[in-house]
Amino acid sequence: MDTKIAFVTGAANGIGAAVATALAGKGMRVAVCDVNTRDGEATAERIGGEFIRCDVTSLASVRAAADHCIRTLGVPRYVHLNAGIMTVPTGDAFLAVEDVSEEQYRRIVGVNLDGVFHGLKTLLPMLREHGGAITITASIAGLTAVPVDPLYTATKYAVIGLGRAVAAANEGANVRINVICPGVVDTAIVPDAFRGPRFAPMPPAVLAAEVIDLLLNGANGEVRVKAAGDRQAFTVEPMDLRG
Repeated sequence: MDTKIAFVTGAANGIGAAVATALAGKGMRVAVCDVNTRDGEATAERIGGEFIRCDVTSLASVRAAADHCIRTLGVPRYVHLNAGIMTVPTGDAFLAVEDVSEEQYRRIVGVNLDGVFHGLKTLLPMLREHGGAITITASIAGLTAVPVDPLYTATKYAVIGLGRAVAAANEGANVRINVICPGVVDTAIVPDAFRGPRFAPMPPAVLAAEVIDLLLNGANGEVRVKAAGDRQAFTVEPMDLRG
């Protein structure tokens, strides 16, 4: 059987690295895509993958990363659009929305929303042709709110809606698009205030198992929630507006 190829953004560490590791454990060759060259190369070497520098805020960079993947590994069949940030770096004080600079606004929208659009625009046509699945990392913030970071909340609402709409537009095609909404995961972007017993961050490997299941078995348009402490994830049903 031909080796399957996976393409993961934000894969240098955290959730993306855990997903890349799990995919490699299933015998796939993984394109480890990130702007973090040091950690990305280390992850790729550890799992036998291929590090590809990719800035998801740039369509040209995502297209170049996809071309690199095709040349060195092959056409990806499984894509995890995972890259994401919060408005301020870990350790910095949160900002009221009126104090967020335009540069900070453009940065978080560029990574969290534009990055998903660029990934879909680049990779969806080839997956539609060859078959496969795309899973988008959102957050339970996209179903509720994170008051300390309204822009993070806004971008996660946006990618849930984008994923659902693109899935509906491709219903019956040769590709499945779905969304994972994690609770607090123990990654570098999680603020210290969310690391206490109240939130009990889950290990990235726990979430990675859900992502793998979505990639391999998830329904087109599925939005799945996985929160810390839950034995099982659950799916959020969309409102049917087709009339």
